[in-house]
Amino acid sequence: MGGMLRADDRNVRGFNGNQLPLSAYRDAHLKGNLLELSGGIEYNFFDFHDRLDKVHFTPYVFVGLAGFYANTEVESNAFPDLDRKGSTLSLAVPVAVGFKYALSRHWNLGLEVGARKTFTDNLDHIDGKTRGQTDEIGNPNDQDWYFYNGLSVSYTFYKIHCPDKRDDKAKKK
Repeated sequence: MGGMLRADDRNVRGFNGNQLPLSAYRDAHLKGNLLELSGGIEYNFFDFHDRLDKVHFTPYVFVGLAGFYANTEVESNAFPDLDRKGSTLSLAVPVAVGFKYALSRHWNLGLEVGARKTFTDNLDHIDGKTRGQTDEIGNPNDQDWYFYNGLSVSYTFYKIHCPDKRDDKAKKK
């Protein structure tokens, strides 16, 4: 997967709709690109590849492990010493939900929303460590996350066959 990373403190809002104090104080924004390679387990709620059924779509959940490379640039209007460019190579745990439609026996079209918990605090180059006047600009007690939403085309290499519902009904008669 590949995509763009974008974040802006001006878009961070609290429950009351007002900008959060730390975000207003820091006034930073990030832009960059990300490449991710992931693998995991996907659970499809319906047997959407069965060509005899009328249902050719399914909701699904996904969890896995991913490696990613991000090249980002952060700038702050309030703290010029926060301005940084750099790249990060790390691991993440992706969790996602989506809908998938079987175009054919192997090809699928999907719509997915997911979150990635990273094992780094360097994605945005703001880690909460002391840098002169920028004390307490980030949170040193947590690591970065990134979120994904998108449209996908996937290929199913094999299928684990579920017991046929029609065979169970025939055996009971």
